[in-house]
Amino acid sequence: MSTPAIFSKTRAGATRFALIWMQVVSEPFIAFYTLLLFILRKDLGATPLQISIFAAIRPLMAVFSFYWSSNLLRNRSKLISNFMGAWVLSFLPFLCLPFIHNIYFVMFCAAIYQLFARATIPSKMEILKLNLEKEKREKLFSRLYVLGFIESIGLGLFVGKLLDTHIGAWQVLFPLAAILSLSSVLIQMRIPLPENLKEDPNVLPITKGRILQPIKDSIHLMRSRPDFAHFQWGFMIGGFALMFITPALHLYYVDSLQMTHHNLAIARYIWMGIGVTSSTFLWRRALNSTPIHQLTSRVILGFSLFPLTLLFAPLSLLFVNAAFFFYGIAQAGSHLLWNLSGTLFAQSEDSSKFSGVNILMVGLRGVVAPLLGGLACSLFSPFTILIVGMVICFLGAGLGSIEKFRAKGFRGGFLEV
Repeated sequence: MSTPAIFSKTRAGATRFALIWMQVVSEPFIAFYTLLLFILRKDLGATPLQISIFAAIRPLMAVFSFYWSSNLLRNRSKLISNFMGAWVLSFLPFLCLPFIHNIYFVMFCAAIYQLFARATIPSKMEILKLNLEKEKREKLFSRLYVLGFIESIGLGLFVGKLLDTHIGAWQVLFPLAAILSLSSVLIQMRIPLPENLKEDPNVLPITKGRILQPIKDSIHLMRSRPDFAHFQWGFMIGGFALMFITPALHLYYVDSLQMTHHNLAIARYIWMGIGVTSSTFLWRRALNSTPIHQLTSRVILGFSLFPLTLLFAPLSLLFVNAAFFFYGIAQAGSHLLWNLSGTLFAQSEDSSKFSGVNILMVGLRGVVAPLLGGLACSLFSPFTILIVGMVICFLGAGLGSIEKFRAKGFRGGFLEV
């Protein structure tokens, strides 16, 4: 066997082990974090305005995280240090939760986590692209996602009960989960990269405007790649709808449905987990055989079933479980499409610039959608807002199937020539 093949196999093995370890040790934190908005309302009595601000902060931080990785285009040797730095900073504030009980500090912790958790994505996806070939990369990524939800299903069996019976337990569980996540840094620093990484040739010359340069890079990319721009429009519509209903969701769970931590944990961990694990491999197979505009439309249509099913929850909480099951199916497709789109569209180019645009677009819709949703909460009932979100999703799914929104000649992530 030749030396390059051995080296490539070594890099792939080290990368695979590091990502599996990271997924295993970080999933408890992610599982707790998904209940944080519910905890704010249920345990800390957050107002609708505070919930709206919290919902807006999370995607808004994506704008700032976009800048964290913007220089990777011109200095690819910093991939590992960029990734490790963001990983550590995302968890550090949660170590203070046992000592600071202020609701605004919790919101600060969440904002920092969102900022740096998003910031890890471009470097992580580029590391994957450099160290694993396409088929193995997609297989690993989908299996990691399923592994995380299998772990969350197990957590769902006891986390909700624990939070219901021990008031304030989340203040201890978050720091413990953060410490567990931080332990993976010892593995991350051992990920090897190819030698003599070359600069991406399709990059604008750098200017003096450090703030505007990443924006110029993104506009240049969207103009030069209309297929990628069309893809972004689909996700923009569906993502806007989900962010719009976020403030209403937790008012609906707590005030209208009188749900407990256990009720939501069962729905979010177990039923959503079943939806994800049962559909991820089908989505991965479709990723290589179905035009990407069709997949995007199907994902948005799947998300529309979430608010639609929740409308029936006053009749029985079983509809909440069903809603999260549908959400899990859609989320599995969304997760693969959104995260892998950078490596799919990039082909031989640097994928971090595509992933960076994904993050920027999350931030842009996050500036508007949650705040509009919070304002709507003061005017309309959560039930009405769910209907509006459902309609927006249906419209997005329909627009995604119109010819002018299609990326012509683009199937499964590759331009057909």
